[in-house]
Formats: sequence, C-alpha cells, structure tokens
Amino acid sequence: MTTSTADAETFSLASVVSRLARLLAGGGSVSHGDLAALRRMEPQRPAAAFFKLEGLVLDEHLPGDAAERAEMETRWAAIIVGLARLGPLHQPSQRLGFALAEAPYSELRFARLLRADANRLVDELPALARFLAAKGQAADWTAAAQLILSAGRNNEESVRRHLARDYYGSLARQERS
Repeated sequence: MTTSTADAETFSLASVVSRLARLLAGGGSVSHGDLAALRRMEPQRPAAAFFKLEGLVLDEHLPGDAAERAEMETRWAAIIVGLARLGPLHQPSQRLGFALAEAPYSELRFARLLRADANRLVDELPALARFLAAKGQAADWTAAAQLILSAGRNNEESVRRHLARDYYGSLARQERS
C-alpha cells in the first residue's frame, strides 16, 4: 500500500508533535523551569528552552534560510506553547475539531480561528490551548500544528476544511441527540 505525500507529512508531523509532548511531560531534557518558561513564552520571542527543544527535535524540520527559519521558529514556538499548556491533555486519539465542539468552543471563535492567517494563529493557538486546558478537554495538538504550518501554503484550505468538518459534524451530532 502506498501513502500519499500528505499522509506521509501528517504521519511525520504527528510523530514530531508526540515526541515534543513526551519531552514536555518529563522526558528528562526539559526541566520544570523550562516547562514554566515555555508556558509563558511569547512565540514571537522564543525562550531559551525553545531552542533546547529545537536542537533536540526540530532542527532537521526547519529551513536553512535565515528569514524562513525565523518564521518557522515562531510558528513552532506557538505549537510548543500550546503543548506546554495542554500537558497530558495532548491525546492523539482525540481529534481537535471534535474536542472543540465538546469543550464547547463557540462557533464565533471557531470561525475566527479558521480565518486566521499565520501571524494571527501565533496568538490564537496558545489561547486555544489555555481554553482546552481550563475545560480539561483532551485534544490532538497535531491538528493545531497542521493549521499553523499550512497557513499561506498549498494545503491550507484542505487542513481548514478537515478541521471544520470535524467541528461542525460533532455539533450536528450533539443537536440530533
């Protein structure tokens, strides 16, 4: 059986997000102080702990060009802030759209999330993770990573549509029952 490029990218992204989540959960290289700094970090100004994770996990996934790398570091910093805030609530089996509908995340906020460009998502993802953590709602943060990493790229629309199908499909099922 062959896998499409999108499937291979998703699998690779899921494994990177899971590896980061394990490190943040106490994988030895991340101290309690590092974790606290990552939770408070502004993605536009990555903390030293971010660069520790970059060296351990992300370096091979980032471009070599300095400007492109800085942009991707900011996007990854937003992903990591979210993972740090979610903690053990990062659950690969719980799709993000379903989790948001269960939380319940308002349709207005969800629509704003879907319309957000990469710069806005840098602010939205940490707030989204804070919301999920406050609700005690588990979610697969890989979809959040896909959302910000696809912003402005060819696969942006398909990522957003997939998230929207999960969210609105779950809301429709809730209304029927």
